[in-house]
Amino acid sequence: MTHRQIGLISVFAGYLLLAITVYRWQLFTHFIATIVFFKGLVPVAFVLFIWAVIRLFKLPFWAALLTAAGLETASYLYIRHTIEVNTNADRHEVGVLSKWVNYRDVIQFNRHFSSYSPDLGYRLRPGADDVHSSLEYSNAFKINSFGVRDDEASLENPKLVFVGDSFTMGWGVDQDQTYADQTGRKLGVKTLNAGISSYGTYREMLLFSKIKRDSCRLLVLQYCDNDLEENQARNEPANQGQLLTPATFDNTAVFNRINETYYPMRFTYFFVREKDLLKRIWTSPLQVFGEIGGALSAWVKGEQHAVVTPPDIKTPEETRLHTGYFYKSLAKIRRYYQGNIIVLHLDGRYTRPEMIRAFEAEGRQPGDAHLYFLHTDELLSAHDYYPVDGHIKASGHAKISDALVKMIREKALLTP
Repeated sequence: MTHRQIGLISVFAGYLLLAITVYRWQLFTHFIATIVFFKGLVPVAFVLFIWAVIRLFKLPFWAALLTAAGLETASYLYIRHTIEVNTNADRHEVGVLSKWVNYRDVIQFNRHFSSYSPDLGYRLRPGADDVHSSLEYSNAFKINSFGVRDDEASLENPKLVFVGDSFTMGWGVDQDQTYADQTGRKLGVKTLNAGISSYGTYREMLLFSKIKRDSCRLLVLQYCDNDLEENQARNEPANQGQLLTPATFDNTAVFNRINETYYPMRFTYFFVREKDLLKRIWTSPLQVFGEIGGALSAWVKGEQHAVVTPPDIKTPEETRLHTGYFYKSLAKIRRYYQGNIIVLHLDGRYTRPEMIRAFEAEGRQPGDAHLYFLHTDELLSAHDYYPVDGHIKASGHAKISDALVKMIREKALLTP
């Protein structure tokens, strides 16, 4: 074979190796050893493919290493640009980076922060003390003996208890910046932050049932759109598909290790995979180069990428489904707690009004005199959310705590 034929075969082999990491990545997610192998294979595949291409132009191997490093640097800097231009924007437009949520370290399956629970699926690991980081934040987490993000003293006779998912737990903010912690300090009362990432209303009900409630005068219950799947499954006796087994928990925790730490070419790999570049470069090359050109143009100009994401507005049918299963879980809370409850709704990147309005309208019908609703959509703006991650920043937590303090004082919700 000629030198050129060997070069073309090398290009094809490098392309095939890279395609395996992009389209068959599930092969590497079952064992710790294969995940370690995957994190090494990705940079090797990129470098070998680039080297095979540049060999056709008789360039040395170090040029392939330099090109790979340049691509990764450019990918990272573009991500930083996207975050920066969206941070103070009135509406977030992060383009393909909206898919980064699938690549972030999920705290409820991180081996340093989470442990298996037979009825709850998982809890935060008692005594855990570590840092949780992503593109937009880095925060210390300290977990008490009950398995929630609060101190030991909070477990004894809390007057105000917060339950919810990652928004209540404080994903993306420091412990003293959560709206639970701030509300307690502003009111001068003992609080317990029992928010755990990804919990729906049903598991929040189960967790609250395990808390010492004798001193509790007020429960703050936070809802999120993704609570529906759990609430629907756990409230239907014939459908218990939400229950995690030790094996499924361990398997998911192993899979999460892919995203726990950085590995070389991780950012470039993200764009190649999520933009499907290895296929689309052949099927629609003009579109691919147009998208790359548009992204580069926005970067150079320091602007948002020119895309418009339609708002996720729930239909009346969708809100009715959410409302029905929320109240089924709430009814179980009412079996053992008849005190005051404040319900608030929080969702990623934006919290729209239709959900809490539907909850409030339904709440008036049974005439629960101890049920209140906080309209967080009237408080928060795009500036209060991380544009890529979607969780609420410290500014948003401060606004929510101020509104809670005002409502609690005006309605005297902590008085016996």
